[in-house]
Amino acid sequence: MNRIAEPGHTKRFFYDFIRLAGPYWTERRCWRPRLLGLTLALLVVAQVTLVIRLNIWTADLFDALERRSTDRAMDQIGIFVLILLGTMATNTAHLMVRRWLQFDWRRWLTARVIGDWMKDARHYQADRIPGDHANPDGRIAEDIRIATESAVDLVSTLFYCMLLLVAFVGILWSLSGWVRVAGVDVPGHLVVLAFAYAGAGAVVAFMLGRPLVRATDVRQTREAEFRFSLVRSHESGEPIAVARGEPLERERLRTAYETIAESWRDQSLGLARLLTFSSGYIVLASVLPILVGVPRFLENTLSLGRLVQSGQAFQQVTAALSWPVDNLAVIAGWRASVERVLLLEGAVRTAAAEAARKGEVSIELDRAPASQLRVQNLWVTAADGTATLSDLSLTVEPGERVLVDGDHEAASALFRVLAGIWPWGRGRVELPADDALMAIGPWPFLPQGSLRQALAFPDATDCHDDAMLRDTLSGVGLAYLASRLDEAADWTQILTPAEVQRLSFARIILSRPRWIVLGNATDTLDSASADTMLRLVVDRLPEACLLLIGQHPGSRDIFHRQLMLERASGGEIILHELHARRQAAKLPRSRPLSVIDRLRKGYGD
Repeated sequence: MNRIAEPGHTKRFFYDFIRLAGPYWTERRCWRPRLLGLTLALLVVAQVTLVIRLNIWTADLFDALERRSTDRAMDQIGIFVLILLGTMATNTAHLMVRRWLQFDWRRWLTARVIGDWMKDARHYQADRIPGDHANPDGRIAEDIRIATESAVDLVSTLFYCMLLLVAFVGILWSLSGWVRVAGVDVPGHLVVLAFAYAGAGAVVAFMLGRPLVRATDVRQTREAEFRFSLVRSHESGEPIAVARGEPLERERLRTAYETIAESWRDQSLGLARLLTFSSGYIVLASVLPILVGVPRFLENTLSLGRLVQSGQAFQQVTAALSWPVDNLAVIAGWRASVERVLLLEGAVRTAAAEAARKGEVSIELDRAPASQLRVQNLWVTAADGTATLSDLSLTVEPGERVLVDGDHEAASALFRVLAGIWPWGRGRVELPADDALMAIGPWPFLPQGSLRQALAFPDATDCHDDAMLRDTLSGVGLAYLASRLDEAADWTQILTPAEVQRLSFARIILSRPRWIVLGNATDTLDSASADTMLRLVVDRLPEACLLLIGQHPGSRDIFHRQLMLERASGGEIILHELHARRQAAKLPRSRPLSVIDRLRKGYGD
């Protein structure tokens, strides 16, 4: 259960959002957002001005009709055409500028988040940090869109309603005149009535919306469960087909879908109740001030035009006052999306800060042109600070071939450190410069695109000519792919795991690094193929250092020496501060703007 957010937490929420997304507006030489924002504000002012002018035009038109003045009525028709054209042009311009601003802000924020996330292995490290920041793809693609688009919409509509309120409260006050209540003359009675009417409408809307919110939440949960069931069935297609389990799985999917029906019915009833009220609320808002003003009209103290004008002004005031109610769901959705983006960004920042640790409680990683690969007093921990590999020292000379075998977890931990992607531990590691060292794990990444791109990754495709690519493919036993260099496909799905590992050795031959670190890079190959791949590297790159960490199914004769690793046991905590931080992260988290949740639930039970 989330705790109610304290005021300081709410302030922190806005501060973090401004820190993340605010530089779009404040960066030097960033004239585009300021120009778009100013233009949007001016267009909102123009919209409100046209609404005010239309309200005045209504009074003038009905006054002309009341006097049966043809000339004045015809003049009002001409004025209305101008107001209509101005409204059409202003609303269209407002739409285009608003959408340009929304997309430009989204583009900037997406680039910033991706830039921080996809940098120095932070995307990998952030996944190892506990917290609610899973599914970064959805947070970047969808939540950033909602965070930026809804923010512009909310600010724009709030500014519009504030201007509308200020303008029409004055108009409604002047149209109200004076009324006698219990022998006392009272001014501005229509303004008081508008505030009371809007307040009563908000209370009723909250009461009617309470079961609707619950039904909507239940329906969204059921819909998500149904989608998950479909995804699971798709991913498990082969075992379902082999077991002939389609009838049972079909029935399970049908049952999962039927669970949506009850929440759909409850949501429909809630929408019907709310629509019934809102329909009457809107219609009554247009008639109520006219009914209240009829006595003054019949007493000839209020003209027909001013009577109709007061009705329109009353509607505008109540509409402006209804902004919080009308936008409650939008605010809640915006808050949730911003929070999801901030949680991802926070995990990335935590990963960056922990990778940048210095001193005795950090892995001191030194990358420089070196004549050795050296590890001194290295302790590697899990992301929570508990040891997995203890007090390792290792030196590898140029041209040397070393097999580091033993415990799987310990070997994987060492490989991640030498690959430069694991910051948790302590000790000193001296590595060659990035351009001299190549690290390849058991599942090398194959980008979607042509086979040429998959072979060259992470280098550019024009680094190698076709003859070299074909010769390398032939050397690693993939000659049949030589004719498919320019074929675009998801090669991870096309190639078998063994073929993917062969392709990784082709990359090594093409890149010609002087230092090669392999992590379980031959574990899917048979022993003969594994030996063939390693001997190919030795023949093609005789001066390269080869360090294989993990399982190797082939012969050990190719290596100059072998080292056995043992996993640190007992769960010893090495990084106490980090461990305490991980434990604190498991505590219930305060939810910013929790008042939004309370309001959406009708103030709760």
